[in-house]
Amino acid sequence: MHLAEINELVKASPAIQIQSKITLLQRRAWNVLLANAYDELPNKDIHRVSVAELAKSLGYDSKDSKHLKETLEALVDCTVKWNVLGKDKKEKWGVASLLGSAEIENGICTYSFAAHLRLKLYNPRIYTKLNLRLQNQFTSKYAMILWEVCFDYFDIARNQGETPFIPLETFKELMGFEKEEYPFFNELNRNVIKPAIKEINELTNFSVEVEQRRFGRKIGELKFRITRLREIPTVQQPQGVPSFDIEDLPPIAVKLVQAGVSRKEALRIATQTWDGVDTDALPPEERRVDFAVYVEEKIGLARHAVDVRNMGGFIVTAVRENYQDPEFQKQLQAERARAREAALDLLRREMLEKKNTLIRQAVRENPELLEQAAEKITSGFVRELLMEYDSVHDAYAAGVMVAGDLNTILANEFCVDLIAPVLAAYEAEKERLERG
Repeated sequence: MHLAEINELVKASPAIQIQSKITLLQRRAWNVLLANAYDELPNKDIHRVSVAELAKSLGYDSKDSKHLKETLEALVDCTVKWNVLGKDKKEKWGVASLLGSAEIENGICTYSFAAHLRLKLYNPRIYTKLNLRLQNQFTSKYAMILWEVCFDYFDIARNQGETPFIPLETFKELMGFEKEEYPFFNELNRNVIKPAIKEINELTNFSVEVEQRRFGRKIGELKFRITRLREIPTVQQPQGVPSFDIEDLPPIAVKLVQAGVSRKEALRIATQTWDGVDTDALPPEERRVDFAVYVEEKIGLARHAVDVRNMGGFIVTAVRENYQDPEFQKQLQAERARAREAALDLLRREMLEKKNTLIRQAVRENPELLEQAAEKITSGFVRELLMEYDSVHDAYAAGVMVAGDLNTILANEFCVDLIAPVLAAYEAEKERLERG
């Protein structure tokens, strides 16, 4: 896939809520690099993009290689704190470099992300889809940061959303300021908050408002509300770029339009679904996937095909006539298998976390459970470890091997009914993932 074909970025919520000193261009560049690498994150360490494409997507001259190198170097050197607002309660993000490494040779930029971030960025539990073309219109990094933060809390179903109340010091941290910068709220409001809101409201079809909360006589916290407007923005879009009203189309139609299909054809395909596929080309009912998945396959097939001059027309015909490509199908199946394994691993870890949380809660409410469970430990080695602590509770709190054995006993004998719904939900979702 070429960068020109990528219109949105799936971005993990903790990656939006970062504390950093990066510039507007550096934040835009990191978004573009993440979007370019997104589909490869589970199975590739090194990603590549042409310098010309990267420069074009960022809106500056590709011959300015010095500027690009400085941008990449800053991303490698930039250490940030993640999940500043704590929206993802389950994630334990600490500090990380935005890029692990980068290299430019013969017009090609290769780069990597830190290994422990890759799968988290690929399959975030909480994420936001950001418009990559829109980001190039922002002239203020504060406007872009605020836009990402506000959109992270946007509810598509309600066409609105709001952030939690953000302590002023945390807000400054999100914007990349040191604690001693902007000691007076009036200056911060005049130079940062108001201009950022004004730029968002002028450039997008969303309206952002701010609510202030006082503590005594001082402003201590800020909350931002975001609402989608029904009007289409008056900002002139570059030729060939779909306007924001595609967001009002069904999700299938949006993907088709972004892939080059006309709005009319995209809406027809999304409305007719399987009725729009030739009868003799329909896959057997027992082998049919979800229609949205079917359409995504045809879009992928079009991008995989060679010498396609009319991408939109090819996709429309591929959907109607159920084009097949054994090589592409094999590659697609392998990618799905990898994604399924990653999803199953994440599901298993989430189940264990939920189960152990419930068990810890039961122990807090009924401390005698630990003593009863300890009596059932059969391993001599674990019993010896237990004797090194003043009490069973101390051993359990230390989280050593004793805690593991106690959790297993508690789960199997004392908390069966408590964790049953979690296990049932896990098995149902596991079966769905394995079947799909």
